[in-house]
Formats: sequence, structure tokens, C-alpha cells
Amino acid sequence: MRLRSVTVRNFRAIDTLTLDFFDPIGRTRPVTVIAGPNGCGKTSLVFGVVQALRGVMGYQTADVPMPSQADIHQVEGMGGLSPEPIEASVEFEVEFDEAERTAIPQVFEDTRDHRPGPSQPPDLPDGRIRAEWKYPPPRLADGTLRPVWYLDWMEPRNALPWFRGCQYAIQGLRNRRLRSRQLLDRVGGLYLFPQDRGLKSRVLGEDSDLPEGDVENGNIGNGSDDRRQGRRSFASVDGILKYLSEYARGASLRPTDSPEPLEEEVKNTFNRICAPKEYLGVMFDPATRVGAPYFRDGNSVYPLHMASSGEQVIIEYIARLSYPSPMNHSLILIDEPELHLHPGWVRQLFLALPEIGQGNQYIMTTHSEELRRIAAEEGVLVTLGPLGGEAE
Repeated sequence: MRLRSVTVRNFRAIDTLTLDFFDPIGRTRPVTVIAGPNGCGKTSLVFGVVQALRGVMGYQTADVPMPSQADIHQVEGMGGLSPEPIEASVEFEVEFDEAERTAIPQVFEDTRDHRPGPSQPPDLPDGRIRAEWKYPPPRLADGTLRPVWYLDWMEPRNALPWFRGCQYAIQGLRNRRLRSRQLLDRVGGLYLFPQDRGLKSRVLGEDSDLPEGDVENGNIGNGSDDRRQGRRSFASVDGILKYLSEYARGASLRPTDSPEPLEEEVKNTFNRICAPKEYLGVMFDPATRVGAPYFRDGNSVYPLHMASSGEQVIIEYIARLSYPSPMNHSLILIDEPELHLHPGWVRQLFLALPEIGQGNQYIMTTHSEELRRIAAEEGVLVTLGPLGGEAE
């Protein structure tokens, strides 16, 4: 699923903002970089998209708080009085590609006896859905509020099941009703990389071991941010890398015709971005027999917990987008990816991300002059104001 356009009104730092994400001939851009100074609404835009889609897609994240009255944009001089109710809203258009429009009906067919709702999603000839989310949600006739995730309107009216494809595919894999695991790889989801808060806990974790078992044994989490299960919302990057290493030494997580184990793809992507530094994989200390992810810089070899914050940021992006198979056909939001990164790594990350998985759409926000320059060169820059915060 890709986002074609969005209009955000009265949400956090945004009064009104309309953006589109397609090129001059109507094709959705695989990458869009949104640049601007503090307070221009970059993070507000990202949070607004998550709020609009999290409920209908079953996306669970603690990085975006559930909406509250504080999220409604306030204008000085209003005095709290208005002839109309003041509300925040996010109007959007999304597009499902051909692979998803083939796979999602198959997911519905496989899981129809084990879930609520219709037996099939409705016809969607052009693959597009327009909808709007509002906060506070409207009241029902009995005076009660609709659920906070409720979409105020949608065109086509009955198109909601299309947003459920990823969620039902995960559930079908868990209860062994999905006939082909590859269906999950053809159904897109939603994923957010927030600004770099709590990097150490996300990378190293309190307990870096993943739960025993794998998707074939049904040990998968809940919600679409756990989409490539065993992904768990509490799983650290350290645990992911160890998990991939175990499979690299045994059964492959990828289809049998895959050219190389996924751990090798993680290594190659990291090494391409961070050269001459290298990710060596999980290595074992012969004295303690304890394994850890190791890196090399020249003659120096060191474990993940001693890697620089920049190296930890890069390996987190790669691991979470790859584990245990690359995310495909997904909307991936990245808020200020340049934090902790050398400008050269920013450029290499920009070039490498679209090569992970297939059919993904990346929307990034940035303060970085380097990322802004690269995006302008590629024709994918949206400017919300000068980075210095001064009038142009």
C-alpha cells in the first residue's frame, strides 16, 4: 500500500497542509523527503498519517501516543470559542498495487472461517481508496463516541476490508490457515521509525533473546507492526541479529530459491552503507561460548554494544526492515533518519533503503542539508521551509 496524497488540518503543529506523493505522470514515488525547520509540522504529518491508519490496519506502536485534545491545533486569539466544533482531521488517498490486489483476496479466502467480516474485499478496479479520519470522533445517535480509529468517510464506501489484508495474513499464518506463507510477502503494511529516542534500549534491549521458536511454530505477536513474525514489539536488534544467525546456520527463512541467507543480505547492505566498516555477523567467544553481533573497522573487532550510535542506527534500519523477510508493498515512515549519521552514510542509506524489499514507499522527514540535497537531485524533495528557519 502506498500513500498518494494527504491533507492534514488542525493537528499538532499543522494548521492546514496538503501534500502529494506522485510524479508528473501519476506514479507514486518510492521515496519522498520532507525538509523544513523545527515547528513546520514534519513530525506532525508523520503522526497524523499513523493516527489515520493505525486502527484500520491494526498497527500497534507506542511511538505515537493515542490522540488526545492536546493534539488539536490551537490558534492564538481564538479564546477557546468557535461557532463550529474544532477538530483535527487527516484526509488521504492510498493505492494498492497489482500484487496486493491479487494476494489480499487470497488471504480472505484462506481465512474466511476464522475471522469476522466479509468473505472477500469488494472490487477495487483502480486500486485506490480515499478516506478521512477526524478527532474527536463523531457521536452516534445515542450520544456515544465512535471508536477513536473510526474513518469519518471512505470512497468506495465498503473498501475497509482492503486495509485488513496484512492483519488477516498474520492471523492466518499463526493459525495455519494461510496456504502460502508467500502471501504475507505480497501484502503491504505500515511501519514507523521514530526520531531517535531510546536507541540503546531498542538496539540492545533488556533481554536480547527472542522467544524460542519461529513463525512455523506459531510463535508470532499481535498487530501489524509485528508483521514478519517472529517480530515482536519488544524484540531488540541484538535479538533479531542472533535469530537470523541461527537460521543462517540451519534452516533458511527465505524460499528455497533465494540466492543467499537473509543474514548475508543484512551484512551486504550494512557493508555497502558503512564501508570500510563491516558487519561480521554473530560470532562466538570460545571461552564463554556466548554469541554476539560483531563489527570490524580495520584491525579492530568489537561487539554490538560497543558499536557507535551511527552503526547502531544503520543496523537497526536494516534488521527491522529485513526480519525475518524483507517488508514488501509497505508504507514506511522515517522521522529524521540522519540523526547520529555521517553525511556520507546519509547518502548511502538513502540509496540503499529502496533496495530492501519490493514495492515499498518511504516518506522521510529531515533537517539534514545532505539529505535535502540528495532528494533535490533525485526530484523527490518536498520543502516546508528553509532549514535555518529564516524566510527565503
